[in-house]
Amino acid sequence: MIARLRATVLCDLRLQWRNGFYYAAGVVVVLFVLLLRLLQGYPLSWFLPALIVNNIIVNGFYFVSGLVLLERAEGTLDAQLVSPLRRGEYLAAKIVTLSLLALVENLIITVVVAGLEFQVGLLSAGILLGMAFFVLAGFAIVTRYDAVNSFLLPSLIYTLLLALPLLPYFGVGQGALLDLLVALHPLQPILVLLGAAVTPISPGVVLFALVAGACWVGIAYLFARRAFGEYIGRAMASAEQAPKDRRASAFQWPVMLLDRWTGRLGVLRALGPIDAKNVGRDGMLRWMVTLPFVVALAVRWILPMVLDAMETWLALDLSSFYPPLMGFVVLLIVPYFWGALIGFLLLDQRDDRTLEALQVTPLPLATYLLYRLVTPVLLSAATTVAVLPLSGLVGLPFWALLVMAIGVAPMAPLTALALAALAENKVQGLALMKAAGVVLLPPLVAYFAPEQWQWAIAVVPTYWPAQLLWRLQSGAADFVIYLAVGLVYQLALLFLLVRRFERVMYREPGARLARNPGRAR
Repeated sequence: MIARLRATVLCDLRLQWRNGFYYAAGVVVVLFVLLLRLLQGYPLSWFLPALIVNNIIVNGFYFVSGLVLLERAEGTLDAQLVSPLRRGEYLAAKIVTLSLLALVENLIITVVVAGLEFQVGLLSAGILLGMAFFVLAGFAIVTRYDAVNSFLLPSLIYTLLLALPLLPYFGVGQGALLDLLVALHPLQPILVLLGAAVTPISPGVVLFALVAGACWVGIAYLFARRAFGEYIGRAMASAEQAPKDRRASAFQWPVMLLDRWTGRLGVLRALGPIDAKNVGRDGMLRWMVTLPFVVALAVRWILPMVLDAMETWLALDLSSFYPPLMGFVVLLIVPYFWGALIGFLLLDQRDDRTLEALQVTPLPLATYLLYRLVTPVLLSAATTVAVLPLSGLVGLPFWALLVMAIGVAPMAPLTALALAALAENKVQGLALMKAAGVVLLPPLVAYFAPEQWQWAIAVVPTYWPAQLLWRLQSGAADFVIYLAVGLVYQLALLFLLVRRFERVMYREPGARLARNPGRAR
């Protein structure tokens, strides 16, 4: 058993390394360290448990889900069904490897926030119990889904339910029923242990949290084993039934339709309806289109209640910071999600080798890529003009909304190409999105940082749309400078990513053959 577990752990470590999990964690740690250093002097210890829980959810729930989906796509998970490896050993390997990553990442962040004035044992216990629970819960849930696209949207609902105790932690919600639900919630013992690491509590409460956390891990293990057994049953049943027909993938439709048109204009006219059909069929992509509007409505109606609760709890007046900071978040969400949508479409088409097939059609790759980049720019600009007024945070005239839409629109193709050029598959795309999400933080820090730090933060591309928004809100006449510099900087980064994407495409064997068909002879 020990030999099988050791071999599986080493295999998982290599798989996680190859898919960029450690790079993503390293980027997050470095950026958090830099940002937290800038915020020295502010009382951040109270926020530490919530920050660690966020990392645990990503490193545990989402990373194990991505690994399982990758193993299913590559056929390695089905191969393990006929190997001597047992279900418990497989799950234990996932827990060990991902917990090690989370432990190192969060210990570094904790040292930056609290120095050495924390209980290492309690913090480690909270992280390990949390990782074990979320890894097992993620595995039990993800085995019901066949692809990342179908999993991501329901995963948001699952994680919101699993993170329920964070609401009363921030002072939101009251009542006996909510208190009972929180007390019985599997995340509550983890929050108690993480909080006890920086704020001493009674030993009895700590002991209860340890026992309760271990019990929840045991329950999650039972569900994970059962889900594994159900997956084995489905795999065996599908293996016995030969498929009678194979329906073409949604992302193979461009290849089929391109055979019907020989002119480039006809091809471009065909791509729009095809993409609309793909988005309509894909649940994740369909919801990503509407998500910016949902976020804007939540910012307008729900977040003010959270803000009022936090003001009462922290005894701080946050109302003056809310419109500019949350306005920036809403502003960046629009191109971020449009870019992610196009980026995952490109990753899907790379996985299905559709992009390689396109290179032997009348449509050049450069023309197709231009279409892919212009589309999120236009959609992002149009959505920004609609979403910002909907959030109720930005009381700007229409001309200023157009300026903001133009200034932030290039972030959409930047996000799309970052996914398509730097990730080899959707699992790496998930890891990259974790690292990319941190670029939202530097502009928020720049709002409070002294002048000498502004140019250091300006290397982050999201800095310029943020400054453009705040200049427009304050009525400053120099907003034109931030608009012009931001556009030039984003276009320069876009050019570098386009070159990177072209190298990735022509590096693949099928793409090289399509580019040089004479080699096939």
